[in-house]
Amino acid sequence: MNYAAIIRMLAVCGFGLSASMVFSGIVAFLLAEPAQFRVFIATAILLLTASSATIVLVGQPARRAQPSDGLAFMVFFWVFAGIVCAPPFLMGLPNGSPMAAFHEAVSCLTTTGHSILDPAMGELPGSVLLWRALLHLVGAAATVTFAATVLAALSLDGPGIHRTPLFSLSDESFFDSMPRVVKVTALYGSICVLLVFAIEVVGGIPVHTAFVDAVSALTTGLVDPASVSEDVVHAARSFGLSLGLILGSLGIFFMIQLANRQWRKALVDAETLTFGMALLIFSVIGVGLGLTGLNAIGWTLSSLSTSGIALVDSSTTHSLPLLLQLAPCLVGGAALSAAGGLKLARLYVLGRRVGQEFLRMGFRQSLVHFQFRGRVQSDRTLMGIWVYLVAYIIASVAGLLLFAFLGLGFDDALSTTLGSLTNSGHLIPRSEISDAPLYQLLTVLGMILGRLEVLALIPLLTVSFWRR
Repeated sequence: MNYAAIIRMLAVCGFGLSASMVFSGIVAFLLAEPAQFRVFIATAILLLTASSATIVLVGQPARRAQPSDGLAFMVFFWVFAGIVCAPPFLMGLPNGSPMAAFHEAVSCLTTTGHSILDPAMGELPGSVLLWRALLHLVGAAATVTFAATVLAALSLDGPGIHRTPLFSLSDESFFDSMPRVVKVTALYGSICVLLVFAIEVVGGIPVHTAFVDAVSALTTGLVDPASVSEDVVHAARSFGLSLGLILGSLGIFFMIQLANRQWRKALVDAETLTFGMALLIFSVIGVGLGLTGLNAIGWTLSSLSTSGIALVDSSTTHSLPLLLQLAPCLVGGAALSAAGGLKLARLYVLGRRVGQEFLRMGFRQSLVHFQFRGRVQSDRTLMGIWVYLVAYIIASVAGLLLFAFLGLGFDDALSTTLGSLTNSGHLIPRSEISDAPLYQLLTVLGMILGRLEVLALIPLLTVSFWRR
């Protein structure tokens, strides 16, 4: 394991996070929030000093980094970023638990968006709300970058990622390929945020609300915890959020196709068609269970994106069966998006394979193959997806048992487990044990595991992986 390269990359990430803290500190100063100003600036100085010292002391790595080093870095990043980004949630707020602050930071970074801060404290300070937004953006960029580099190189993510223009391996260090992906992701992400922001501002939505909505939609998270229950009734806000959630769910590859004027390719792409089919199916089911057409579409879009933003009256969807509320979140978004879930690419490939098997039942001599983004899907790829599903089921059952052991009922334990693994914060209920450190730790592990795509955890548990 190339620990020198991993540590240097973490230090580089520290520089970026400290810059975000300084920006949030400036906003805290302008908003006359002295407690937040002090904690942001103090944490930024400490992080900047530690990162600079690390770069100097560690020096240049003796050998080039490999994709396996990238996998180790991915794990360390989520934990490291969660720890260094926690202080603004610990100091200056009526919350004295370090674990709760760590939970808040990880929840934002993984774009889960769940919050366990005491609702009695009222609205969050403006600088803290901005900090949540910045963490959502950082986490979304990290998610796409890791998918397009680490997981694609190790064939641990959905199929077809290595057929996108984002995937390329450097001839030098593996980490040299990451800055380019970050730049592309930041560029298209910024354009989409500005688009949603402009739509809402022109439609009469306040600047503060428009910014929070734009970031929440693109990152498929919940910047403002109140958004999970705040019904969206304004037409401009509904349109802006819906557009943002569609772009956020379909991901960077879809945006690149649109930017290159490959509109037909973008619309007939397998992930786009799968997303549309899932949207149609769940909307029809919702209508069949008593929802209006618009409410059904709004609920489905919010759930498929794993955001939980209340596009419709939440009281109309609480009556839906629990399994139906969980199902769209399990489907999730595109492989190169910040949305959680099983991912559209995997479900598309499995669906095609199931169709093949039914065809072979009637025509046993038939040889049927199918392509995904111009590439014939091998049995090895299909086996990898099946293994991923088994690992996901095992993780879900383990989480269900652990939360039940803590005292949660079956419904709450199931909802909390799948909410964590799919990074769907709105599924995680606030229970009587929400303040328990062990409960908070388990939800944090679930959220990180969801971003590790579950299967990536398997090689990390082997001693030989760390000794290479």
